[in-house]
Amino acid sequence: MPNRLINETSPYLLQHAHNPVDWYPYGEEAFAAARERNRPLLISIGYSACHWCHVMEHESFSKPEIAEVMNRLFVCVKVDREERPDVDLLYMNAVQLLHNSGGWPLNCFALPDGSPFWGGTYFRPAQWADLLIQISDLYDNSHEELKIQASRLMEGISGQNMVEAPANPSGIDRAYPDETYEQLSLRFDGINGGMTGAPKFPMPVVWQFVLDYYDLSGKTEALDYALKTLRAMAMGGIYDQIGGGFARYSTDAHWKVPHFEKMLYDNAQLISLYAKAFRISGHKELLEIIQQSISFTERELTSPEGAFYAALDADSEGEEGRFYVWTRDEIMNVLPEYGALLSEYWGIDQEGRWEHGRNILLRPLTDEVFATRQHLSAEELKQLVRMASALLLKERNKRVRPGLDDKILISWNSLMIKAYADAYRVTQHQPWLDAALKAARFSEKEMIREDGSLLRTWKNGNARIEGILNDYAYLAEAFITLYQVSFDEGWLHAAKRLTDNVLRTFGDANSPLFWFSADHPGAGPEVVRVIETTDGVEPSGNAVMSKVLLFLGHYFSENTYTDRAEKMIQRMQTRINAYPQAYACWASSAMLLATGIRTLVITGPEAFDFARTLFAKQTASTLLAASISPSDLPIFENRFKDGETLIYQCLGSVCQAPVSNPDQVDHHLL
Repeated sequence: MPNRLINETSPYLLQHAHNPVDWYPYGEEAFAAARERNRPLLISIGYSACHWCHVMEHESFSKPEIAEVMNRLFVCVKVDREERPDVDLLYMNAVQLLHNSGGWPLNCFALPDGSPFWGGTYFRPAQWADLLIQISDLYDNSHEELKIQASRLMEGISGQNMVEAPANPSGIDRAYPDETYEQLSLRFDGINGGMTGAPKFPMPVVWQFVLDYYDLSGKTEALDYALKTLRAMAMGGIYDQIGGGFARYSTDAHWKVPHFEKMLYDNAQLISLYAKAFRISGHKELLEIIQQSISFTERELTSPEGAFYAALDADSEGEEGRFYVWTRDEIMNVLPEYGALLSEYWGIDQEGRWEHGRNILLRPLTDEVFATRQHLSAEELKQLVRMASALLLKERNKRVRPGLDDKILISWNSLMIKAYADAYRVTQHQPWLDAALKAARFSEKEMIREDGSLLRTWKNGNARIEGILNDYAYLAEAFITLYQVSFDEGWLHAAKRLTDNVLRTFGDANSPLFWFSADHPGAGPEVVRVIETTDGVEPSGNAVMSKVLLFLGHYFSENTYTDRAEKMIQRMQTRINAYPQAYACWASSAMLLATGIRTLVITGPEAFDFARTLFAKQTASTLLAASISPSDLPIFENRFKDGETLIYQCLGSVCQAPVSNPDQVDHHLL
């Protein structure tokens, strides 16, 4: 018999809908049942592409004898962390305070009001069965001690919200980005690219900052480290060599063995990152990664509505990575004429060797070196790889496919909207802008309420769950990016409406920073509100909001926005400088304060054409505004002259005399 999860839309929750565990979705029904039965809550959190989540579901949650204990002693709650990152953040913070580590599946035990008192991650079945009895006994026989433990954990979680202002603020001057970069560079892996150690995550926010810093400083070392990382990832097993798109991370230090799930948020940010690197360097190999990753997104993760699905699973046929790996015989069967050559190209039975005679496709040598060794021209090798990849991809598509998480998350969609817009900016390939606009219009129509508030997740025509800070911040940034490539002012006004909603409902009276969830019932866990500032595999919503406020402050001449952004960044400046790897998006925001925002305002009949000629030179600290006809947008005030196209170049509030040709633009202002 199905349990209560049968009515949910999350693929992860539906994976558990036929467990013998009497799962509740997270919400008041579960809390009421715990109060009524005087039983602790067992809150189990995961996501659909999580390998070890599947293992624990199979080993423990599917077993009637274990489910009987869970149902008798606990009120069991199953949470999709991608739908409810606010819930996940609360209980992950608790487990990290307990053990100084965390992960998924996350299994946390809580009082009936939701206050956590103990938890962990994956447990083997025997461990899990013993633990259930121990926790239940503690709840029945040592209840007061558990309440004290829960109270201490809640104090610890609340304490993490306190980001104190620097005792002696020095201000964020031109030296600040240099100091931040130097601190960050201590962790660079000079051999393999990325940051030192294993596992290796792509961490796009880190390399976005490094490229922004290169734009500012011209320090070739910074560009070299970033390009080394981007090349190493693209040549490694973390990148799907025949299908495009990146896996979530590599388990080793060499980018070889991926954790095979493919997440929308990773691929979105990496497309934006490779676009920035292509704009700076002009290296065509980076453009190929952009093209292949967008092709993967279109083929695997794009919904009929033009929005983007959340993820592809790591597992198929009960094995992690089974869909993606190859034996030499399989390759020879598909490519009888060129199989030996391409097996060498992809490291088959050499660098790519993995498990059970199977191989992860990767590129041990650069294309230039391989072509030279094989006496091929670069173009001959490219055509050969393209042909072989298409044939292998066709063969691979006959296999049992990994599960698709087909929910649509507004935050991750916003990252991909921005990615398509960023890719368009460096190529002016119109279909990519069209795709970004289609997804943005979907977001407006389906996920923004009339009062301007956001719903977080959408599936089968049903939008639900209150938006969190990241949803608003990422969507506002995507709208601003869309304006800068389309010059449709509606996107700026839409970003401003989202921002005003954040200021109204996420603000903290005691800090310039914003809460993770909104200030109204049902918007987040009731037991405590959390402020999240760390940049991880996704950027902090607070960090992105600081940029959004800076940008909109300039477009709308709204000093309250820029003042709030400056206070946010100044509040974080000690942490940014001390731990730049964990605050890399903040570091990019701080650099905007250090250098000032540059604006290029273009008005007149040729404004859009002029603006597009400047796309390739636009850095992160440059805002473009263009209009062919008079506009009420404050940035255009007193800047139109009949029949003339003029370019106004400004740094902060100081502007040069307008020029009438893009070639006359001072490139120092770009």
